Amino acid sequence: MKLFKFALVLMVFATPTAVFASSVGDFALLDSQGKFHQLSYYSDQRAVVLYVHRNDSAQVKADLGELSALAADDVVVLMLNPDNGRDAITADASALGTDIPILFDEGKFVAQALGVARVGETLVIDPTTMTLKYQGAVAGAAQVLAGQEVAAQEATGPLISFAESHPVSYSSDIVPILEKNCVSCHHEGGIGPWAMNSHTMVRGFSPMMKEVVLTRRMPPGQIDTHVSKPILNTAGLSLTEKSKLLAWIDAGAPMDGDSDPLTELTFSNARFSMGEPDLVYTVPAQSIPATGIIDYRYVPVELNLDRDVWVSAMEFVPGDQEVLHHVIAYVSSPADKSVRGRETGAAQGESVGGFAPGRPGERFRDNSGRLIKKGSNLLLQMHYTTSGRETVDETQIGIFLHDKPPAYVMRGGVAGQRRFLVPPGAKEHELQGEELIEGDAYLYAMMPHMHYRGKRMSYTALYPDGTSELLLSVPKYDFNWQFSYELAEPVFLPAGTRLLADGAMDNSAQNPSNPDPTKPVHFGLQTKHEMFFGFTTIRYVGDTPDKLVAEKAKASPQDSAGR
Repeated sequence: MKLFKFALVLMVFATPTAVFASSVGDFALLDSQGKFHQLSYYSDQRAVVLYVHRNDSAQVKADLGELSALAADDVVVLMLNPDNGRDAITADASALGTDIPILFDEGKFVAQALGVARVGETLVIDPTTMTLKYQGAVAGAAQVLAGQEVAAQEATGPLISFAESHPVSYSSDIVPILEKNCVSCHHEGGIGPWAMNSHTMVRGFSPMMKEVVLTRRMPPGQIDTHVSKPILNTAGLSLTEKSKLLAWIDAGAPMDGDSDPLTELTFSNARFSMGEPDLVYTVPAQSIPATGIIDYRYVPVELNLDRDVWVSAMEFVPGDQEVLHHVIAYVSSPADKSVRGRETGAAQGESVGGFAPGRPGERFRDNSGRLIKKGSNLLLQMHYTTSGRETVDETQIGIFLHDKPPAYVMRGGVAGQRRFLVPPGAKEHELQGEELIEGDAYLYAMMPHMHYRGKRMSYTALYPDGTSELLLSVPKYDFNWQFSYELAEPVFLPAGTRLLADGAMDNSAQNPSNPDPTKPVHFGLQTKHEMFFGFTTIRYVGDTPDKLVAEKAKASPQDSAGR
């Protein structure tokens, strides 16, 4: 992983020609429309021009025409606003009549890292080398892009005010931030690639920590909180936490006090994070080769149930988390132990749980659950990827039960698209899936699922009265972390609501995860292919255990797997 190079801007005006000799650190921000922008993504461009914006600024209005003229096929023009709120930035862009993306620099972290001081200040950055070619008034940027020598041209817009810095304590400030946001993964035996087990370790990795914070890679699973409905356990540092952490790293990551609180943290050795399950099953051992592509495996698990049970939660613990990509657990009823529709990647049996990176377990809320009838078994769709070494995976399943039938039945749904072709080199190939809500229901969770070309996904409810509501926006999808985003409060969806999953795929060379940007991509089960599924967790009003049992009693054996 490339170490972050702190963007300390150095300008030398020893001669009439301005010499700029500084490296620029990578960063990522959302623009006022919620689109994700990362500086390094534009490495296929000759230059990135970054202009410091402020709402209602005479300087911006004066510079806008000249700034807009800088855009070209190989030059990306962006504006950076460290001073205004996002809604106000959107309104100002509309009033200006500009479609130049305005990056929302909440907290002024990027502006501070870049060393900008005034509105109207313009930076010309070579994104292939991550070096600063020019910093000053916008007129000088045009000369640089034209290959001309540039005399120093200082920007004259209003000064940007930065908050006064205060000392940050490792023991009192930083350790609590790491304990809350990081060490649950970054500890010995955790899924993080290194352990935050001491000040020495954290200080050594602090440049990388700054990079992953400024590029929004960590904490993983970040959403656009400005437009999304409130989500439980929303990933991401607060502005205060981010400010303290970055200030501490910039100060050299010093230690204070006579002891190191990180060394005193302890972690549970419990295999199941959700507590002790009522039922535990070990999946038959799966031998995984060192290389090659592994077809989906459908592995039966005998449950040996002598009674109907209602599942309140389910958790999967991988035997080897490096190779297990996902598990979907389907109920195979006593009358029909097969799962139909395997070739589509979405079998028609009832799914009762699953595993994917970032989705360790699922607990059904509000006294709800899913039914597994006496004599039923599980059929697991198990997807493995090779890691360069032979291994054996023995995943365990923990099933938590209700003592008595719950009040409600929880179900799963999907807004997806299976017929598509993503052209080679496409940076933004848009896709859309739809789920029709057939009766009054409550939406509890949303889980976007794509493979390596997945770029973004959002969920929108189109209500029967013609109104719409954006429920969730994941502006930078990461195949390595497939989170189920659980709503803090379930959203009521009246009958006839259409849930839309809107997203895009990036099949270009700019996508570092792309296996082969020269080939078109279509739907398929393997990760060399693609999927576009917006999974949902839904409770239909009136969907009670008594009603479900009656439905199953009436159903024919062929249909008894449930919907």
